[in-house]
Amino acid sequence: MPDARGVLRLDPLRAWRFVAGKVSALGAVTSPPYDVLEPAIVRRLTDSDLHNMVRLILPRDPDLGPARYDEPARRLAGWQRDGVVVQDERPALYVYEQRLGNAVLCGLVGSLRLDPTRQVVLPHEDVMPHWVDDRLRLMEATDADLEPILLAYSDGGAASDAVDAARSGEPWLEAETYNGAEHTIWRIDNPVVLATIEAELAKHEAVIADGHHRYAAYLERQLREPYRQSTEVGLAMLVDYTRHPLTLDPIHRVVPGLDLATVRSRTPSDWQVQVGRAEEVPDRISVTDGSSWLTLHTAFEAPAVTLLHDVLLPAWGVAEDDVTFHHTLADALALAGPQQAAVELPALRMDQVLRSAAMGVALPQKATSFGPKPRVGLLFRTL
Repeated sequence: MPDARGVLRLDPLRAWRFVAGKVSALGAVTSPPYDVLEPAIVRRLTDSDLHNMVRLILPRDPDLGPARYDEPARRLAGWQRDGVVVQDERPALYVYEQRLGNAVLCGLVGSLRLDPTRQVVLPHEDVMPHWVDDRLRLMEATDADLEPILLAYSDGGAASDAVDAARSGEPWLEAETYNGAEHTIWRIDNPVVLATIEAELAKHEAVIADGHHRYAAYLERQLREPYRQSTEVGLAMLVDYTRHPLTLDPIHRVVPGLDLATVRSRTPSDWQVQVGRAEEVPDRISVTDGSSWLTLHTAFEAPAVTLLHDVLLPAWGVAEDDVTFHHTLADALALAGPQQAAVELPALRMDQVLRSAAMGVALPQKATSFGPKPRVGLLFRTL
């Protein structure tokens, strides 16, 4: 029988939540995850409520260095002191459902037992050290996990049955966000049901769908404080993607200093370079300066994002550190220009992600965007 570190395990916790009467609305204090926050969204959220979670998860003024994390730490402590946020009286696992049109996110939120050996919690893409350090500093300053990472597993059996059964009961929390999404949370604290979920999850492994940098920060925090029991876990949401499917979208790139003439002249000869944006070409990589397009394709079998980072960027003489990442094509296109190309990537397939994770082969950083993503601020965990 493997030890607890070799078993997928989601422990109950006493979650913190906002108090409805202390804020303008429960939805108004929530935020998308930190890494999808474009400046316009940050401004909207900052204006929506003085207690919006963006004021915690996105520390301002980088010039302050490590001191920039003191502000969210003081703010969170003030919210706790003033009763703006309160902690649940008893530990529970939380069923979280998000609905927006036909898109539904549904799964379990709890304290994920960390797995440094990668036996059951499987990353599928690389991380950028400066973002891991950023998330770790924020966790250490606030002494909290403010944003759940998102895990995907399949055929959840009795655990998924428990999730669906809980949704027929009285919600613990309900909120609506400005985009029209409805968010509902239920508690599971029945010892028999919790034991059933624990036994079922022990049969499975899960892929990190969203939150690689936060998970890496969890592991680093555990290394720094190995004897502190609360660092053995991190806040996570676990979704059975066979019962409640997730979407899988690409993350596009903007490359400063790159022009289309360089793309034409320095793309390797075993690639096809076609003028225009050939949407019918499968697994294509399209590059634009904002007015003209080139479509690139090769017969080599590998995810397009891997080929971009391993083959094309070095061929074009681009340093990876200069590349920026954008969750919508519109955001990338808005930055394109004669000396700054936008790169449109296709979405990966789930089988490509699972294969990479199972083989322990990391895709490049920011290779995928799973969704819908859990909203930040509906519940969080303190250490």
